[in-house]
Amino acid sequence: MKVLIAEDDAASRKLLRHFIGNLPNFKIVGEAANGEELIHYVTKEKPDVALVDIGMPLLNGMEAIKSCKEFLPSLQVIFITGHDDYAVEAFNVRAVDYILKPIERNRLYAALERAAQALTTNADKELTFKKDLMIKQQKAITFIPLDEILFIERMDRKTVIHTINQKFETNEALTSFEDSLDSRFMASHRSYIINLEFLTRVETVGQMYKAYFKNYDETAKVSKHKLAELQHCKSF
Repeated sequence: MKVLIAEDDAASRKLLRHFIGNLPNFKIVGEAANGEELIHYVTKEKPDVALVDIGMPLLNGMEAIKSCKEFLPSLQVIFITGHDDYAVEAFNVRAVDYILKPIERNRLYAALERAAQALTTNADKELTFKKDLMIKQQKAITFIPLDEILFIERMDRKTVIHTINQKFETNEALTSFEDSLDSRFMASHRSYIINLEFLTRVETVGQMYKAYFKNYDETAKVSKHKLAELQHCKSF
């Protein structure tokens, strides 16, 4: 597994080299001291994993990674930083982990293991998806293709299914659909189930988070305690 270190602090780079040197399945292929060097090394070496500090000169690590992910989407990113205010942005670039300094060896090793698992899963995964969601509407039964559902919302006493082309309403409880959905879906909030395939970004709104979907104006809610689970699911 090829690893790139992007860190402007020499002592931190030395510590990361020491930690990774104890892992036979991981090999360091480059070290960058600023964001521009990070982009250069990713382009040249095409690493599997990048350990990235955010507060680097010339171009910060977050902006550099956004550029890198455009041409190397499979890149697994582990942020290692002294700043705690980039967590949502880290989620939006599908980072494996967001580790605050000082670096804890076991936390780093666990993140590297998850990165390796994600790469293996993405290479080998053959998902068997269910096809339709059956809902009851007054005297009719409607079958909705799962690959058209953006999210499902509990609103007042109704459940609303938001799809690519239209909305469907039913009196059935939100929880009654959970067994009919597949691994693309997760409960992001007590009133929402979202399709991870259509999720494009998450933004902070007060104490909550707002989920946005591809080519759709309406949003879903994400509970604060669900953000870590959502990040883990989306990284796979």
